[in-house]
Amino acid sequence: MSHRTKSLLVGVLAGALLGAAFAWAATDNDDEQDPEAGAAIATLGPADYFTLGISILTLARQFSGMLRKA
Repeated sequence: MSHRTKSLLVGVLAGALLGAAFAWAATDNDDEQDPEAGAAIATLGPADYFTLGISILTLARQFSGMLRKA
């Protein structure tokens, strides 16, 4: 397996685990909240998703910069 393939595989697995962890954290408190309040994730608006996307892209850019230095 080539170095690039290994890197992509590790990135996909890490992303899947991170996404699952965030989903679990976002839905974990729903049982303890008022049922009429709704899920915490439902209260997010389009601007919140846009901000989250920009933050993830910034993190990827910083990680790429760290790898280039090494």
